[in-house]
Amino acid sequence: MIPLYILGILLRFGPQHGYQIKKIMEEQLEDFTKIKLPNVYYHLEKMEASGILTALRDKQSARPEKTVYFVGESGAEKFKELLRQTLNMNYRPVFDADAAFYFSEYLTASDFLQSLTLHIRKLEQVIKRIEDHRTEMEKVIPEEMKIYADIIFNHHLMHYKAELSWAEESIDAIGKKGAGYDSSKNN
Repeated sequence: MIPLYILGILLRFGPQHGYQIKKIMEEQLEDFTKIKLPNVYYHLEKMEASGILTALRDKQSARPEKTVYFVGESGAEKFKELLRQTLNMNYRPVFDADAAFYFSEYLTASDFLQSLTLHIRKLEQVIKRIEDHRTEMEKVIPEEMKIYADIIFNHHLMHYKAELSWAEESIDAIGKKGAGYDSSKNN
């Protein structure tokens, strides 16, 4: 996914330094991608070596050399290929916490309730951050792109809200049934 985002940013915003690419990712894609700056540079170098990107190195006086990246014709084709691949929507989420529920006899109801309560707080914060980001972006997104931005925001909000609903229902279920085992019996 990192090459896809790098190519898309360069095609949309024109030639950029690696830091500028990362800054755009942080400002505009923070809710949807978690890409670390060293990974951006790694992929920029790899894509340059494979001919997908062209780099121009600029050394000005005593300042460090800056590299500006450009997308050529092969890079634009690679971007379209990667973009089409993302539309093959295979969806099968895996939730690590399900292991704790599967082996619930080794934990107490309190363990689950405490974890789920913390999870709910985090989800509420993420939902608020995404909603705030949506409000900010609506002010600057060109009109012809707003429908697609809404699709992205709705996709993420619906998932987080579904997770929030699941966590709340799980707390209710554990609370009503007093579910949980005494793990001391299994040691």
